[in-house]
Amino acid sequence: MERQFASRVQKELAALRKSPPVGIQVSLPSDDLHVWEAVIPGPQDSLYKGGKFKIQILLPENYPLGPPIVRFITPIYHLNVSQTSGQVCLRFLAEDEWVAGGTVEQVLNALFSLLIRPEEDNAFDHDVLNEYHHYKGRYDSNARKSAEKAT
Repeated sequence: MERQFASRVQKELAALRKSPPVGIQVSLPSDDLHVWEAVIPGPQDSLYKGGKFKIQILLPENYPLGPPIVRFITPIYHLNVSQTSGQVCLRFLAEDEWVAGGTVEQVLNALFSLLIRPEEDNAFDHDVLNEYHHYKGRYDSNARKSAEKAT
């Protein structure tokens, strides 16, 4: 099982390094194939424009049957991200939503899209969601400030 995991993950990593999606840089911080890092640029058409956000992707033992755990290492003000741990709340990363055979590239593309369009139904922090709905100007300002700090 571990051999199949290593073979699949090494192929995914090689493909991502050869042709990274939307300017995303992917790396392994150690020899552990279960722990990945990536830097996602803030999309031009988003509140996060100009920012560079480092994320960590933890691949479980049963990957790709089970979803990875994703968290932002770089602080980011976003309604789908825990303001304390950086963990991402994204529908398709839930155990019951993950499609067996999903890829890290799909996860990275989904995170990039999330920076453009948050998933209101999957807010991590309901205070941030409340701000998003009722004080949009303040939410936008906080999001932009997090991008300015993430350069």
